[in-house]
Amino acid sequence: MVYVCYDNGAYMNTGIQRSSATPKFADTTTSPIGKDSNGKIQGRKELADIMAAHNIPYVAQTTFIGNFKDLHEKSEKAIYTEGAAFLNVLAPCPRGWRYSPEKLMEMCKLAVETCYWPLFEVINGEWKLSYRPKNKLPITEFLKEQGRFAHLFKPGNEHLLVEMQEEVDRRWEALLKRCGEEV
Repeated sequence: MVYVCYDNGAYMNTGIQRSSATPKFADTTTSPIGKDSNGKIQGRKELADIMAAHNIPYVAQTTFIGNFKDLHEKSEKAIYTEGAAFLNVLAPCPRGWRYSPEKLMEMCKLAVETCYWPLFEVINGEWKLSYRPKNKLPITEFLKEQGRFAHLFKPGNEHLLVEMQEEVDRRWEALLKRCGEEV
C-alpha cells in the first residue's frame, strides 16, 4: 500500500487554515499576522520523519522538480515496496502561499535549493540523501516569493528571518547526519 501526501503546508481546502505542516510565521486564516502576531508561532512538523520513525519499509520526500525524475523513481520504489510505503510530495498552493501559479516549478526548486524541502528516502530504516544543492541558497530566496511571508521582510523583523534560517540549517544538518553525509 502506498500513501501519497501532497503537502501544501496548510489546510487549503478549508480556507487556508494553519496545520501542523504549516511553517513557522506563515500568515493563514487561523494564524493571521497583526500587531500582536507574526503568524503561526510553532514550527512545522516533519511528516516524512514521523512516518520513518514508525518503521515503514519505504518513506521518501520529493516534489515537482526538473524533469520529474526524482518523483518518478521514488514513486516506482514505493509501488514495488512490499508492505507500506509513504511519499511526502511538496505541492505549493498558489492561493494559500500567495504566489503566481506560473511559478509552481520555481517554488519547488527554491524549496529544494534552500534545503527547506530536502529530497531523501528511508529504505528499511536506512536514510539516503537524494540531492544536495551545490550552492545552498538562503531561506529568504524561497520566502520572498510568497505573500504569506511578506511581513517577515518589513523593517524590524530581520530576527524572524534569522530564526527561520537557523531552523532550516539545524534540520538540514540533522538530515545530513542521519544520511551519513558530511555536514
